[in-house]
Amino acid sequence: MRSSRASSGPGAGCPRPFAARVAGVPPDRFPPGFGAGVRLFNAGAFFAAHEAFEDLLDVTEDDDCWECLVALIQVAVGYHKCVSGHPGVARMLGLGAAKLAPFPAVFRRVAVGRLRRRVADDLATLQAGGSLAAGIEASPPRIEMSREPARPAE
Repeated sequence: MRSSRASSGPGAGCPRPFAARVAGVPPDRFPPGFGAGVRLFNAGAFFAAHEAFEDLLDVTEDDDCWECLVALIQVAVGYHKCVSGHPGVARMLGLGAAKLAPFPAVFRRVAVGRLRRRVADDLATLQAGGSLAAGIEASPPRIEMSREPARPAE
């Protein structure tokens, strides 16, 4: 994974990557392949989702899009560690949560606010000494998509 990049702020109008322009991807969406990563995440295949999101970093030049992908990678790795019994769950979820914090509730049609709340709830459970295993099995974390792009603040 690349090192952190300076961001002009989530949602800022940065040039889109060449691959996205050629493919006709609207500026309010992620590059092709993002949906596959979301489907993997929502199916509980967190490691495969992290790899799918990581593959998009090379075609993503927007700082805000890149930062969101890094956050989703960290969240996916955190949940992978959780379901696999590896240490470091809280650290990875915390890193992902920190990167998601500056984004609007809906970013490029991803319901970031909902994911942020889920990660925050899971972090609170871990900090209280609880386990996420039963909660993830009963109600797995999901990346939800909004049908409508976010409206600018008035």
